[in-house]
Amino acid sequence: MHSPAHLIRIWIASVVGLLQATLSRLLLGPTLPSWAWRTEWAVAAARSGIAAAASAKDDPLVATIGLHFKTPLSGSIVGTVHIKPWDGGPRTGDQYDRVGTTTPRATILYFHGGGYLFGNPGTHREHIARLVERTGARAITPAYRLAPQYRFPIAVDDAIASYRQLLDSGIIPAELIIAGDSAGGGLALALVHRARSESLPMPAGLILFSPYVDLTHTSHTNVTNAPTDYLPVREMTSSNDWYVDADDIDNPEASPLKADLSGFPPMLIHVGAAEMLLADSIRLAEHAERDGVQHTIHVADEMPHVWPALAPWEKASRLALEQCALWIPTVIPNV
Repeated sequence: MHSPAHLIRIWIASVVGLLQATLSRLLLGPTLPSWAWRTEWAVAAARSGIAAAASAKDDPLVATIGLHFKTPLSGSIVGTVHIKPWDGGPRTGDQYDRVGTTTPRATILYFHGGGYLFGNPGTHREHIARLVERTGARAITPAYRLAPQYRFPIAVDDAIASYRQLLDSGIIPAELIIAGDSAGGGLALALVHRARSESLPMPAGLILFSPYVDLTHTSHTNVTNAPTDYLPVREMTSSNDWYVDADDIDNPEASPLKADLSGFPPMLIHVGAAEMLLADSIRLAEHAERDGVQHTIHVADEMPHVWPALAPWEKASRLALEQCALWIPTVIPNV
C-alpha cells in the first residue's frame, strides 16, 4: 500500500473510532465512570489511529510526518512557557523555559514516547510545557533516532550523547532530572543504566510517565486492561520486533525491567490504573525496592496510558504534574 493510502486509512480509522465511541457512550454510558467526553474521544481516536499506524511502520511518509508534526499549545498555556531550539551537538531538540523564571528550579532532560517508532519533541509540546509551567524547571527535549530505520541501541546512544552534552555545558548533575513518557520513560532508565556503566555522574532523579520497560510484553495487564487503553493490542501482546532484535530483548537497556537498579537515583513513577503497562510499572517499583532505590509510585484511578499528555483536562493529569512539582524539591534541595 502506498503512503497516501496509509494516511487516508489512519484518518478514516480515527474518525470511525470517534463515531463508535460516541455511539457506545450514548447507549451504554462512559467506558469508565470518571471519563469526560473528551477523554472518551481521545482514547478512541488514539486507539484506532495508532493501530492503523502500527501497520505502516515502514512507510517513509508516515515516518516523516511523525518526525515533523508539532502539536499546538492550548490557550491556557500559551504565553506561560517560552520554547526555542536546542542544539545538543549531534542531536537537536527544544528548550522550554517558564516565562518570568530567571533561575530555573531544575533542568529536566525529557524524552518523548511513541514506541521508539513515532513522534518527536514537538508531538509532546503541550504536556512538556505544562510540566515546565507547573514545576518551574527548564526542560530540554532531544530528538533521538527512531526504528525501524534505527534499531536498538541507537536511541540509547543518542540519549547518552544528549546527557553528556548537558554535563559538558555546565549543568550540575545534582540539579538534573531525567524524565520521559512510555518509550521515553524506558529510554530515561536506559540512559541512567548506560551512565552508571560508563562511570558518569548520576542525575538527581527520574520522573517516569507510564514507562515502557519490558519489551517481551508478558504482563497480564497488557491483556486485561486493553479495553480501557489505546495501545495496539496485536503489538503489545507479542514481543517487540520493530525496535530490538530477539537476542537483545532482555538487554537491560532495551527492557529496563531486567536491570539491576542498584545505584540508580530516586524515581517518581506515574501509571494509570486502566492502562496496559500498569503491571510493568508496579514491577519496576518492586525492583527499585529490591535494589534499595528510593522510589514513589502514583497509580491514577481509571486513567489510560500517559494520561497527562493525552487528557490534560482531567483532574488526574493536573494532580500528576502537582506531584512532580512537590517531588522535585525532595531530590534537589533548595530549589
